[in-house]
Amino acid sequence: MSVELVRVLEALPGMAFTALPDGSIDFMNANLVDFLGLGEAVTVWPLAASPADLRNTRQQWDALLSGREPFEITLPIGHPTAALQELHVRCKPLIENDRVERWYGLATEGAHIASRPEIRDGAAAKALDNQTILESIPAGIGVLDSNGNVEAINGHLLQYYGRSLDELRSWGRSDVVHPDDMQGLTKAIQQAVDKGTAYEAEVRLRRADGEYRWFQIVGYPLADENGGIARWYALHIDVDDRRKAEDALRSNELELRNIVNAMPLTVWTSRPDGYCDFVNDRWLEYAGLNAEQAEGSGWESVVHPEDASHLAKSWNASLASGRPADFEARMRGADGGYRWFLFRATPLLGEDGKIIKWYGTHIDIEDRKRAERALAERERESRLIVDGIAGMIAIFSPDAQLIDGNQQILDYFERPLSELNDWSSNGITHPDDLQTCIDSFMGSIATGEPYDYETRFLRHDGTWRWFQLRGLPLRDAEGEIVRWYGLLTDIDDRKRAEEKLRRSEAFLADAQRLSKTGSFLLNLGTSEVTWSAETYRIFEVDPTTPVTLDIVLSRLDRDSLATVEQVIDQANRGAGDFDYDITLITPSHSPKYVRVLAHSERNRDGDQELIGAVQDVTESRKAEDALNRARSELSYVTRVTSLGVLTASIAHEVNQPLAGLVTNAETCLRVLASNPPNLDIAKDTARRTIRDANRAADVIARLWELFSRKPPNLEAVDVNEIAEEVIALISSDLQHAKTSLTADFANDLPRVTGARVQLQQVIMNLLRNSIEAMPAAGDRPRRIRLKTEGGLREIRLYIEDTGVGFDPQGVDRIYDAFYTTKPDGMGIGLSVSRSIIENHHGRLWAEPNADHGATVGFSVPTSASGDGESIGPSAVQTASDMQRNL
Repeated sequence: MSVELVRVLEALPGMAFTALPDGSIDFMNANLVDFLGLGEAVTVWPLAASPADLRNTRQQWDALLSGREPFEITLPIGHPTAALQELHVRCKPLIENDRVERWYGLATEGAHIASRPEIRDGAAAKALDNQTILESIPAGIGVLDSNGNVEAINGHLLQYYGRSLDELRSWGRSDVVHPDDMQGLTKAIQQAVDKGTAYEAEVRLRRADGEYRWFQIVGYPLADENGGIARWYALHIDVDDRRKAEDALRSNELELRNIVNAMPLTVWTSRPDGYCDFVNDRWLEYAGLNAEQAEGSGWESVVHPEDASHLAKSWNASLASGRPADFEARMRGADGGYRWFLFRATPLLGEDGKIIKWYGTHIDIEDRKRAERALAERERESRLIVDGIAGMIAIFSPDAQLIDGNQQILDYFERPLSELNDWSSNGITHPDDLQTCIDSFMGSIATGEPYDYETRFLRHDGTWRWFQLRGLPLRDAEGEIVRWYGLLTDIDDRKRAEEKLRRSEAFLADAQRLSKTGSFLLNLGTSEVTWSAETYRIFEVDPTTPVTLDIVLSRLDRDSLATVEQVIDQANRGAGDFDYDITLITPSHSPKYVRVLAHSERNRDGDQELIGAVQDVTESRKAEDALNRARSELSYVTRVTSLGVLTASIAHEVNQPLAGLVTNAETCLRVLASNPPNLDIAKDTARRTIRDANRAADVIARLWELFSRKPPNLEAVDVNEIAEEVIALISSDLQHAKTSLTADFANDLPRVTGARVQLQQVIMNLLRNSIEAMPAAGDRPRRIRLKTEGGLREIRLYIEDTGVGFDPQGVDRIYDAFYTTKPDGMGIGLSVSRSIIENHHGRLWAEPNADHGATVGFSVPTSASGDGESIGPSAVQTASDMQRNL
């Protein structure tokens, strides 16, 4: 069975197999093998069924296979994961030479026999989620009611059509089915509905993009409780590639036969024993025989009697040895005349190395025979021509011996021909080129094909020079090579120029690619534009597209368009050098920033030209903008954090008691100033003043406590969850730093009691430190690994990076406030993080990795351990310290 057929059967979304005429299974695709639980494609009969359950079906199976008509049969099988089950099998024969060569089958899963009554009772069927089953099938499925109307279609088919279920209910009145196939499909469905039998049809169905593809639709009826048809299930199998392959195969076979028949030579084939089973039309036309007369040994009747014995002996020798045949004989034509032919035959070997076919040709060499006498005269003339050529000529015999050469070749080497004949060993051929020369020259000698290659030869003065060697064979009337003529052309100067140009172009291309710099030439007189490869990339234009000035201008934004038009105007007036920036609008509508350096001058034709370079500075511009924004944001955050928060907190807390002090003082003054003074009211006012003063003192005390300790909002925290939230927040930072992050979360991690936001801040500080450590790591991979683990008493979180790491001797200082190893660092991240973890009764640590980078981690007690239940006001010490220090 061919490899292509196996690929087709394996690509089918169903269970497929092939069987030999005797009923033995010789192939099953992977879907069927997996269903039967065989583990590998083995040959079993039939399809892993138990012989004890096949006493009746075996006879039926053999009887059906003895015929030549397609059939269907239900086979009981012993499924490896279930009870005895039915398998519905549909088979179709492949008939060649009026006999069945192979059976092709499609199998579908039936019911479990033991549960069939329950299914018929409807108990199991009601429990099935039909739509779920339909959606789980990796193929298009349509469900029709008993009258053939559409009930349901699974997602695979809806996606293919690109239409809704309601639209597909009226498929018979739409263009879903190709108009040429509509009648056949409706007829097949109607016949199946009338007879209650399965149906099959191959039609073209319209895809969502408008393309029609071939599908094999196989419809199976489902019986209801009364034995009637409840609904139809239609399997849609995409066979478009198979149909196209079959069409291509038929076309290729027809084309091959037409080619063979159209060949201007006679072609024939024979079996391994020499029995002739085919001759092409050209052979029949020449011999005046029909195919039946030429078959077998009939073709020998046209061989000349004087040549028949020699031909038969040579042909039999080739049949016995398996070697290609090559001999000459005369054949009688339809007009009764004889012509000379070259008989050539080549064996076709099978995988086992045995001959499975002989292919031969009869080449008419009559004209060659007649031309042999004229060949000698032409050789004499050729000699005169060779001697008169100013180039170097070498003449070789058919067995590659140098037999002659003109004067120029003798002058170059200053050696006799006898020495030049040893060119492969006497040192005149460059050692680096010697093997190429031998392979090329001897390859042509063996095949008779012209040679053309380049090599270096040593001149008599010790100089190596490049030569191009071209050689042609001279054949006699029989087509045999009698001479080889070689022309040696000195190309040393050209090679040196080409190499210099190649290196220059390669250097320029690499330089432009690495620097993102392209070059251009604009002829202002003709508007002709020439770009380098890098300029095409910068402007995002297909390199095969002819560049025009309109294309250039269409890529510019409004301001850049005005700039370029101004430059062109100045260049036309003779202005010299230009240096300006433009913004390109790419097809994706994203801006690209480009710097242009150009110079204007006149060419030989008098046209003004603008020659220059363009450099893509988008990344540096974006980086500069991002840096400016980051600096601005950092400055703002620093001001707000250090001043705004502290000022607002104090003002809010102290404002009310101070207002009360002012009010009480004013009241006391008014009471004392009255005549007479009301001392009782003054005393009360004084008491309120003292009260408000104490309130202000209490506020100051509470603010002190706030910035030293604050009761946290404690809750049960899932460390995996808050870590995922932090990862989501810094994903853009990871992308910007070109750093990959791998999260390895422990399953069923216990919760911890703590302040959710503070723990998230710790994780964010640690991750940001790892990200900021990456740029100094050089070219090695930038990777961060976040891992959680734990038990009943505590959980642990590790962050491991491949960054620059830190000096182990300074590990104790990294927790000090305002100690930093980064130029722009504030030195409070690890200090704050350590305070938060310790206030959660945990521990934070850091250590350098063995190879590169560092590992930082912390541990905190779980809620179940009871160690974290005493977390109180001290848990906010870190935040207070940070604000106070700022």
